[in-house]
Order: sequence, then structure tokens, then C-alpha cells
Amino acid sequence: MTVRTPRARKRRARATPSVMLLAMPWQWLSTPSIQLGLLHSVLERAEIRSEVRTLALDFMEHCRAETAARPEAERITVRDYGAVATEYDGVGLGDWIFAVPPFRDDPESDARYLSTLRGRGVPETAIAKAVTMRRLVPAFLVRAADEVLAAGPRVVGFTTTFGQNVPSLVLAKILASRDPSLSIVFGGTNCDGPMGAALHRAFPWVDVVVRGEAERILPELMGDLVAGRPVRPRPGLCYREDGRSIAVPQSGASDVVMDEIPLPSFDEYFERLGKTGFVEEVALDVRLLYESARGCWWGAILHCTFCGVNGTSMAFRSKSPDRVVEEVTTLARRHGVLDFDVVDNIIDLDYLRTVLPRLKALGYGMTFFYETKANLKKEQVRLLRDAGATRIQPGLESLSTPILKLMRKGVTAFQNVRLLKWCAELGVRVSWNVLHGFPREPVEEYARMAALVPSLVHLEPPHDNPITLQRFSPYHSRPAEFGLEIVGPRWWYPYVYPIDDATLMDLAYSFEHRHADGRDPREYVAPLSRAIEAWRAGWPGGFRSLRYRRGPGFLVVHDRRPGLPRADYTFGEREARVYTACEDGATVAEVCAALGEGAGADDVAQFLRRLVTLRLAYEERGRYLALALAADLPEIGGLEPR
Repeated sequence: MTVRTPRARKRRARATPSVMLLAMPWQWLSTPSIQLGLLHSVLERAEIRSEVRTLALDFMEHCRAETAARPEAERITVRDYGAVATEYDGVGLGDWIFAVPPFRDDPESDARYLSTLRGRGVPETAIAKAVTMRRLVPAFLVRAADEVLAAGPRVVGFTTTFGQNVPSLVLAKILASRDPSLSIVFGGTNCDGPMGAALHRAFPWVDVVVRGEAERILPELMGDLVAGRPVRPRPGLCYREDGRSIAVPQSGASDVVMDEIPLPSFDEYFERLGKTGFVEEVALDVRLLYESARGCWWGAILHCTFCGVNGTSMAFRSKSPDRVVEEVTTLARRHGVLDFDVVDNIIDLDYLRTVLPRLKALGYGMTFFYETKANLKKEQVRLLRDAGATRIQPGLESLSTPILKLMRKGVTAFQNVRLLKWCAELGVRVSWNVLHGFPREPVEEYARMAALVPSLVHLEPPHDNPITLQRFSPYHSRPAEFGLEIVGPRWWYPYVYPIDDATLMDLAYSFEHRHADGRDPREYVAPLSRAIEAWRAGWPGGFRSLRYRRGPGFLVVHDRRPGLPRADYTFGEREARVYTACEDGATVAEVCAALGEGAGADDVAQFLRRLVTLRLAYEERGRYLALALAADLPEIGGLEPR
């Protein structure tokens, strides 16, 4: 099979870079680093020579090549890398793989960590692959350091998000020891707020940490470092003065103008990917990351209690519609890629009328992933679909209105179920979770949700996850107010960071916690977790397995949902009109109004209750939603389990 590899632009021979920007594992292999792409363009605009190195690709290639001759079960594959980057990120596996000398050397601690993983249900096969990768890390680090130093930069910058911290720290330490004249700079999500200050205090080979948005200060900072001038205090910077770590407070407001941010440069990623032995595995999945907005307009109104994603930058800002359309088409043309993951924390609702219609009018085959809220209207979902938004993440989080209220989500379970139905009808994939373990959540809601799940197995299933107590969330900043007690950093942090407990508390992003009322959510969540597991096990075979067809004077519902009896229901004209009146949700009074004179409220209510009993409708607070989908539905791609 011939795979069309996304392209990079041809570049002229470059002079020695003044700045080298590095993306370490566990960056996703199928996407270039938007952080480094943006900063590279910022520096180039300021006439500071810089280059990017996507060393995550090099690590995967190193693992592939070193294990290619081994039995198939022992080879390191793209899938193995992806599992560490995503599935096992919550247990610190990626950081542990790189927690090797000269960063950390503690075999007894390593043995305890692996034992804990087993106790927490991590498969032995995954552990064996992680151990294999870890043994390959030292040689990779030597080669990576050789490549960086051979290029002759004066400054080396690392972007660090989630599992990139330890991989970046260990390579930085090697670089600093081999060339003490290098300036080492860290930035990224892992450096926001107290985390960046703690990292700077704990690891003296890191010269500067940039906390918060870097576009404004980076050119001057890099100019000073390249020229050998002392670092000048700037908002958010951590730097050293006479060996002491100095942390300049972050600014409360951003001065970055979204339309002034340059287009990210992804050329190096495509050049490097094309030289790997796994390019054909990844090329068909390559997606470009694109940023059209920062912050969260909903969080600025009402901060979701569990969410720490926006860190110190909640204020919502977005690019102009002209800028978005121009940049998306330029990136697609430049790299020959039509698929985009928009990294905004939430879509700018104005884009529904200013950007999406223009993208649709272009007539290109572009696809987009967007994060949204769940209270979208059906026409808005249709507009997203028509503009190419084939997948959304609407932050559903639960099928319980009382629990959603505890989260401050601003939506109901009814709206969540309805959005799942609309997306199934319109051909839009939904990425979503059912979260559990919220403080003071009503226990009885979990039995109710478990009983509801069999009615919904024809819709896209969620992932089932306990909440994580995240830094910057209201739960973290005001735990006692919500009935929580922070115990300490997540259990795996001490296994990968050789630092004292107090510094680790400042460095950590996620934390262990207890409920003040002594509850253990595992005791009451299990039935719902089993129901979701069965829902996912039937995916995608059960998708769209509840459908209806309208006929002259009647309506037929075909029920083929997994776990329920196979059934066909035929309803007469009056009942058919009741059912279709509830396609988007309706009360008894609204159904009667749709039917016109002669509609008896008692008869309508009785029929609607029967539909709920048959699991053909969902009811909440007197509103009824028909659950069956129209038989004539658009195709929807990518239905493999995720």
C-alpha cells in the first residue's frame, strides 16, 4: 500500500540555530507540537534563529529499531507508545520510564512502583513493555544529546505538558552537564503557577522557567540569553540570581492579542516523521493542531468545580473569523492535511455563525474536532457537522442532573442524552466521560444511572473514570468548602521525582484526596461501571440499533439494542404523532398542543409512560425524549472502539 505522507515545505540550508526547541515524549506521534510550532514562528519573526526537534518521534523510532528483531510480543510498537501517552498517563508510567540516571537511580523504589501498578490492575504485558522502553532510554538520551549539541545552540528550550516533565528534565540535565554554557529554558502547562516555581527550585540545571503565555516575553528573553546578558525580571519568569531561584509573579491578565500570534511552523515534524520506519502507521492518522481561542468563557462565568485545565488563564479570547478561515486553509494547503484538532478549551459560540458557514462554503473535505458545551441546539450540531466537525467533546460528564449541578456544568442529564441522540442522528462522534466520586454526590443516582444505561446503548458510549483532584480547580483551591481533604500528590509522584515532600506538593498537578464524610465511591459506583463496561463492549455493533420508520398512518420501531430483547413495535397514527412530537423533547402539554384539539392529556401521559417502560423514551422532570433514531441516517466514520 502506498501512503501519501503529509508534506513539509522545502527549506533552505540553515545557519547554526541560536535556540533549539525540543518536544520530548510523550507527545502524540500523530500530531506536531503546536506549542513549539508557535514559538518557533515567534522567534523567527523576531529574527532569532531557532529550530525544532520532535524527539518524541526519535524515541519511538529508537524503540522500534532496537526491538525489531525480537519476537513480536516483545517489540515496541506505535500502539505501545500511545498506551503510555494516554491510557497510562494517570499512573505516571511515562515519567517513570524516563526516571533513569542521572535523574534518578533507586531500584527498590522502582520495584515498589511496579508492584503498585500490578495491584492497581495494570496488565503485565503493559508493564513488560514499559520496562523494555525504560531499558532503551539511556542510549536514546545519549543520541538525543549528541544531536542537540552538534547543532550548536546557545539556548535549549523544552515544552512540557503532562508526561513530558521527567523526559525533559533528564535530557536537560545531561545537556547541562556536557555543555555548562548552555541556557536551559522550560515552559508549558506543567510550568504554570506554583508548579513552574517548584520545578525551578528543585532542579538547578534549569536556568529559566516561563510560566504562562510566552509569545510576548520570549523574543526578549531569548535575545538576552543568546547574547549572554543577565535575565531581566518579567512577569511569570523564574530565573537565578547568585544561585538563588527568583520567581516573578505572573500577570493576572494576558496581553497576547490572538490575531497577532503567528501561524505555527510544523515543517520539522513532517520531515522527521518521513524519515521514520513507522511513517506508514502514523501518516493516515496525522492531524494538525490548531488554536482559535484561549481560556473558557463558561469557566469565567461559573468555574466547573473539578476542572483545572485553564490554570492561571481563564479569560476567554478568540481570533477573528477572517483569521481562522485564512489560517486553517493555509495550514491545509501547506502540509496537505485536511484533519484538524482544535485545541481550544471551548468553542467561541460566535463561530457558529461567523466561521463554520464559511468553512462549509469552501467545499473542502476538512474535518475538525472541537470542544463544546452540551446545551447545543440541534441546528448548531447540524452546522458543526456540515462544516466538518466530525467529532466533538461536549463535556457531558454525567447522566445525573443533581451531580451535574454539583459540578456547575450548567446542563441537565436530559440535555446530555438529547445531545447524544442528535449526534448519532447527524453523524457526529462524541468523546465523553462519566465521572464519579464527587463530594456529597447523591449515592442513589448511581443506581438510577446504571438502570438507565440499557436504554442508551444505541448511542455512543462514554469512558468511565473517577474524578482527579486537579490543581487550579475549585476543589483544589477550596477543598474544605466542598467536603474534601487533600492527602498529598497522586501516589506515583514520589516514585519518579527525587525531591522533598513540600516541593513535590508544589510541583504536582493532581492529588490524592479523601471525602470529609468518609465515603468511598467505589462502594456504590460499581453497578454503573459494569453497565458502562457492557455498553463499551457492544460498541460499535450496537450503535444506532434502535430505529424507527414512519409509514402512512403508522410508525414502526425496530429495537436491536444489545442486552435487550429483540423487538418490533407498531404504533398507529395518533401514537406515531405523539412519538415524533418527542423527537427533541416535549412535555405532555406540548405534545397535546402538537396534536391539536381532541388530544387527551391523560391518554398522552399514559402512552408516554408506556414508552419509558419499554425503554423507547427517556423522561426527566416531566419532559419526554423519544430515543429511537430515524432509519435514514448519514454514514459515520471511525467507529472503532477508542
